[in-house]
Amino acid sequence: MRLFRNYISMAAAAVALACLASILLLFLLETTGRRSSPYIGIFAWMIIPAILICSLIVMVFGGLRERRRLRGLSPDEVATHPGIDLSDPRRRTYFLIFLVVSFLFVSVSAFGSYQAYEHTESNNFCGQTCHTVMKPEFVAFQNSPHARLECVDCHVGEGARWYIKAKLNGMHQLYAVTFGTYEKPIKTPVANMRPANDTCAHCHWADKFLGNQLKVFDRYAYDEHNTKRRIALLMNVGGGNPETGPVSGIHWHMNLSNEITFISSDAQRQTIPWIQAKDRNGNVTVYVAANSQLTSEQIQQAPKRRMDCIDCHNRPAHIYNPPDLAPADRRIYAIRDIRTRGQAQAADNAR
Repeated sequence: MRLFRNYISMAAAAVALACLASILLLFLLETTGRRSSPYIGIFAWMIIPAILICSLIVMVFGGLRERRRLRGLSPDEVATHPGIDLSDPRRRTYFLIFLVVSFLFVSVSAFGSYQAYEHTESNNFCGQTCHTVMKPEFVAFQNSPHARLECVDCHVGEGARWYIKAKLNGMHQLYAVTFGTYEKPIKTPVANMRPANDTCAHCHWADKFLGNQLKVFDRYAYDEHNTKRRIALLMNVGGGNPETGPVSGIHWHMNLSNEITFISSDAQRQTIPWIQAKDRNGNVTVYVAANSQLTSEQIQQAPKRRMDCIDCHNRPAHIYNPPDLAPADRRIYAIRDIRTRGQAQAADNAR
């Protein structure tokens, strides 16, 4: 331990202790907070531990440097601890500076850790700091019915299993965004999206019976009189719980007692040649498209997906309205985009 009794190793030890204090603070905030923040793990388990490891390496470096310094000295010449003579004005000044800097460093570390925790819970972190390539989705999200929710509530949710998956996937996304290796345009649907029953169902009651819902949409043409066109839809939403009443409507397949599994032959899940429906009594019905060429062996080996909310409501928080229905700021953005593309097309034609 004598080798580490030098200024370099002791300063590195102070940094290491500050890192441990920050990790402990973040851990307590995570476990005792109102709700967990998946991105807090980036700081608590990646960034701050990296600084901690670097400080330990500096401690070892200081010890090796001290050992080399002590090689030519006799045991009587080696001091047990670094000397601090407060009667010496120079050393007294250095000591006071060390105390003030140490206090400020620990205070700033604790305050910065808490501020980092608060920032990682914000939507600005997800939409502007981390996932900048998803700017269109972030703009659409701000004008959606789910704008008051946090991004991580739907994209990650609660639980350790999906927390770890989010961390591993986040490291891959960080590399892709840093080096520009992400797909352009970004493909949909999201393959690793968490099942809606774990996220959406926390707010949307799947068993609630809604019956028929009348939806009326007014549209106006671009002619001189802005001719009005009205579309009225009577949607048989249905729903229900078999314990309290009948189960019917288009939400029959989302009742938790029923299970719909399907095979898609394309990555966008637009072509579905095979569907299996299993009701609450265990009765299984299989539907195969008339033009399907899948063999029994291919159906057995093909990846199957259980249907959930996102398969139909694939833009619940990222709604892209046409320019005439979008809010004013997005309408101006869309008009500018159209003009820009028109100017680019005109330039190409001129060339």
